[in-house]
Order: sequence, then C-alpha cells, then structure tokens
Amino acid sequence: MLMKKAEIILKKYVCDHCLGRQFGQLLSGHDNSHRGRIIRSMIAMSIDKEKLDSDQQMSMLNFVGFKFHFLQLDIQALKEEILKRKCSVCDDVFRNLDQYADVAEKMLKGIEFKSFLIGTHLSHDLSAKEEILWEKAGIDWCEPIKAELNREIGKKIENKLKKKADIKSPEVAVLIDIENKKANVQINPFFVYGEYQKLVRGIPQTKWPDKRYKTSVEEIIAKPFMRAAKAKGHKLHGLGREDIDARCLGWRPFVLELLEPMKRPKNIKSLAKKIGKHVRARNIRASNIAEVRKIKEARTNKTYRCFVVCEKPVNKNDLEKLKHIKEISQRTPTRVMHRRPDLKRRRKVLSIKTKLKNNRLFELIVKTEAGLYVKELISGDGSRTQPSISEILGMSCKCRDLDVIQIEKPGKK
Repeated sequence: MLMKKAEIILKKYVCDHCLGRQFGQLLSGHDNSHRGRIIRSMIAMSIDKEKLDSDQQMSMLNFVGFKFHFLQLDIQALKEEILKRKCSVCDDVFRNLDQYADVAEKMLKGIEFKSFLIGTHLSHDLSAKEEILWEKAGIDWCEPIKAELNREIGKKIENKLKKKADIKSPEVAVLIDIENKKANVQINPFFVYGEYQKLVRGIPQTKWPDKRYKTSVEEIIAKPFMRAAKAKGHKLHGLGREDIDARCLGWRPFVLELLEPMKRPKNIKSLAKKIGKHVRARNIRASNIAEVRKIKEARTNKTYRCFVVCEKPVNKNDLEKLKHIKEISQRTPTRVMHRRPDLKRRRKVLSIKTKLKNNRLFELIVKTEAGLYVKELISGDGSRTQPSISEILGMSCKCRDLDVIQIEKPGKK
C-alpha cells in the first residue's frame, strides 16, 4: 500500500519534503526530507528491477541523480528539464527556508524573549495543491505542509537566535506570509502576580476610559513595570474589587498583565518598591494566564469594617439583634444596575461584631461570603436586600468609611 501511494504521488515531479510528508507519521527520528529520499530510492530500485514495467505512470524527473543498471535514460535532457520545473505540490517553498528565517529574525530584532512560536500563512494556491494531492493519495500517514514549515523554520530560528521554540506558552509568536515573504510578530503579555493595599479613598481599582479619575490602583501599580518592560499597555486582574470610596487594608491578590512588552524584567520584586504612594504591593513574582483565570474565578470570604450612621438613637441591646443575621437575599444594588444584570442572590453573613461609638454611630465589623454588598446590607437599598441592618433596627442607616480589612486567599477554607 505504501509503495502504491508513493507511485501515485510521483506521477508528477515532487520534492523530497512533499513526498516524505505524506508518510510523516511513520518512523520517528527522521525529518520529511529524509523520509522522502528513502521512499524515492525504494521506488527507483523497483523501476530498475522491473525494467520500465512500472515507470510508465511516474515522472522520471523524480529520479534525476539516480544511476540505473538496467534502465537507459537521457540524463542530460532530464537535468535540463528539471531546471525549469518546481515541485508540483509546494512550488519549491522549502528551498526558501533560510529567507523566511531571515525575515523572522529581522522582525524579532529589539524584542527580549526566551521562547517563540512560528506560524505560517499559505497562499490559496499552495493550500489547494496540497488538498488535490490528498484527494489522490489519501491522508493515512500525512502531515500538513503548515506543520512542516512551522517546524523547519523554527529550527533555523533556534539555531540563529539560540532561543527555544515553544508550542504551549511562547513569549512571542511570528506569523510568516509564505507568498510575500513577510512576517508579523505578536508579543505575548508578561504577567506579574502580587497583593496590594489601597491606603486612601477616592481611587478606583482600574483605569476609567473617560479619565473621570486622575489615577487608579492599576495605573499606580503598573507605572514602574511598564517602564521596565517597555510595554504598550496594561490590565489589572484583581480578586474582587473595592468601591472607589473604600480603602483596601487587607491584601488583595492581583495579576498585572503587561501588553506587548519589549523586555521581560528579571528582578521584578524590586520594582514593587517604586510603586507610588497611596498603594502598596507585596509578594511580587512572575505569573501566567492560568493564574489570571484562577483569580477571576475565585470566590473568597472578606471582612469589612465601617461606621454605621443611624437616623435615630440606638443602644447596645439594639445592636445585639444584628448578630442574628446569618443569610440574606440580595438583588443587584441600584447603584450598579447600569453595569450589572438585575439578579437575586442568597449570601451568608459569617460573623458580625459591633461597638457603639455614640447613640447614633457604631462601628461594624462583618465577615461575608464573596459577592455580598455591604453598603446595601446596611441600608437595605429600598428592600432589595433583606434582612438589612436598617430593617432590623427600624430606621434608616448608612455606611460611612468602609474598609476591606481581610481577604482570604483562594483555596483557604
């Protein structure tokens, strides 16, 4: 069966790469060019043995360079003819591997990276020729031409730049336009894990597109990393978020994503010392996209502290009633309805502590499940949160000076 497939393929002139690629899943330790040469030699021996019985359907251009015992060929005529021909499948694209590697090398100049991935864009004509061959010879053991080009160009880049090809997590990806001998480079993000505190009120967690606020936690943290990485942009992925008017005194895990970095800073821990005032960060280290997903999916308990301002006088006995709050039903707060769907959720209150400051003010420390809105737990939000502190005390209550004082890390129970 293998020989019959080879004879079908060799009806037209085909290079060693394209012949061997049709059997690319057979025998490890060989590249396709080597496989093609082995198969071509086997077919040549079969032709010589049978004295023209089996060569009528194959192009003898495929056997230029072979010396036959029993077959007389016009070698000079074949040599002249083959100079005018290109491989009927790839148009001799594999003769240009060094040129493609040079194009990629030029595009990667000035970019700091350790690992890379090569991708190729084929012309419609090249893709069509490969499909025609598959229709004639089948696809039992074949490898796509794209896969071979990616690998062979990748080998040359490895040798030129002393970098590693990495299919799973490359730091840069190069897409080569085979037809036009051009390339585009995609610089993959550099990720930094850390934990931050926001020490002042009035700063949002992430940058606002309309520049309503002068700065944000994201921009303050990103500044020294952006400078060191020479990146084009940044995104902050935090484990939850605090309100603009709230401080975050607990340490909130985050991953900073630096977009299109020209450099990949090595001593990133020292960059935390260069973060501006109002925000502190610790446990800085390199991260990855998997950790971004982990942080975005994590749901951890949080502890809040605030002062509750009451419409009427309260006493210690009144505050004792609040300790019975264990579970609440909470619809999406009206203040965030413009950006969140109107959903009804059940959330647990894990603990409540109170301390009376005066007859209309008390300190509240409350530990909750992820996703519970503390301001609405206090105000009731027009009965959208039930029960609420306002409902239990029978008066209007408001939250003042909210702080996040503890955030459990993912995985902690």
